[in-house]
Amino acid sequence: MVETIHPADIESELGRIWESFQGTNKMRACLFNLIIYAQKGQRNAYLNQIAQKVIEKFPSRIIFITYDESCKNHDLRTRVSVLTADEGENEIACDLIEVEVCSKHHPIVPFVILPHILPDLPVYLVHADDPTEPNPIAEQLEHLAKRIIFDSESACNLPAFAKAVLKLKDNSHAEIADLNWARTEGWRQLFANVFKSSDELERLKGAKKMTIAYNSLETDFLCHTDIQSIYLQTWIAVQLGWNLSDVQPSKNSLRFSYSQGLQIELIPSEMQGLSPGRILSIEIETESGYHYSFKRNPECPHHITIEKSSQEYCSLPMHFVLDKDVSGQSLVKEICHKGTSTHYIHMLNVLSGIKNEQLNYE
Repeated sequence: MVETIHPADIESELGRIWESFQGTNKMRACLFNLIIYAQKGQRNAYLNQIAQKVIEKFPSRIIFITYDESCKNHDLRTRVSVLTADEGENEIACDLIEVEVCSKHHPIVPFVILPHILPDLPVYLVHADDPTEPNPIAEQLEHLAKRIIFDSESACNLPAFAKAVLKLKDNSHAEIADLNWARTEGWRQLFANVFKSSDELERLKGAKKMTIAYNSLETDFLCHTDIQSIYLQTWIAVQLGWNLSDVQPSKNSLRFSYSQGLQIELIPSEMQGLSPGRILSIEIETESGYHYSFKRNPECPHHITIEKSSQEYCSLPMHFVLDKDVSGQSLVKEICHKGTSTHYIHMLNVLSGIKNEQLNYE
């Protein structure tokens, strides 16, 4: 158990820890400051896993802030330790500064962490709470960040989430990212590869029915399992210029209707051993009689089998390999990317115009 220290002793305690590592195989490294800001709860363990995954790829100083508004005492707890990533003979090690606050000391969090942000290195902020909720402390942290990474899993109202992120994009100098958007990247690349020729693209534009199955198995920290499928179908529609006319929720599916006569249905399904919300399969029927099938291999879930057929034609199955489903991989991807994705912003513009009750999201 890491001992609690006074905030004024953070740097001296880190210095003491690193002095104790003299002569060992631990190498101190840092490419940027990573601030993780979240309400105290079950998702903190998940966020800790993400932090560990990040330092395996990108050494960084991690400042992990958790707050508890229901707590009324005067506690402000700070702890320091070191996270390591196994690198064979040498271990890359990174500073971890943890700050836990109750409601009384919540407003002073920016002043506590500011002296411990390494200068001349960029600041990435993982805002793991719902941005639709008023939070002046989060706003102050956003002003420090070069890149703000949201997790739409925290949103109880997806259209309101879209509006909040779009507003921040207009009012902030920071780049914007979203973990659920990153989780769809493999499928977006798959579509770009399969439908890159003009003939294939025209067939896709003439789609009359599309069915997307997603993994509806929930965990304590991932329960909004339909977000990735909503993101993916909206992205496809935006890129092909389809105009949304209606959204119809039901107990077992969510149906998006477009003015071109197309219907896209999102269906919950279950696959053990795969993270909640991941896309499982996509079926497409076109006006020209073509049928496309994209399905995960149950024995090797990151392998996608692609089949294309018509009344006169049936191709041999093709295969596409997605990145393995590893906790924290989505954040690593969003740290790699530069700028704010225009595709993501255009998708949010569409989602912001939908009524929350249409998504049956509560």
